[in-house]
Amino acid sequence: MWVRSQNKKELINCASFSITRNIGGKKKSAVIGSISNGIWGRKDIVLGLYDTNDNAFDELSKLQAALNNNAVVYEMN
Repeated sequence: MWVRSQNKKELINCASFSITRNIGGKKKSAVIGSISNGIWGRKDIVLGLYDTNDNAFDELSKLQAALNNNAVVYEMN
């Protein structure tokens, strides 16, 4: 699924998504998108940063709903 990052600077074709802690920043959680990096495995890209883990989880749920509705592009909030 194609995803536009929260900062609007990247449009990425992601294979999977996850939530992780954002270390060293004011925002506590991040939604990560993984892309295939050829023979090197996969590469993780921060798609959005959120104040709480619950906010990141809500955004991940919206991503899932978009996938269920066959959306081609999802824009992070």
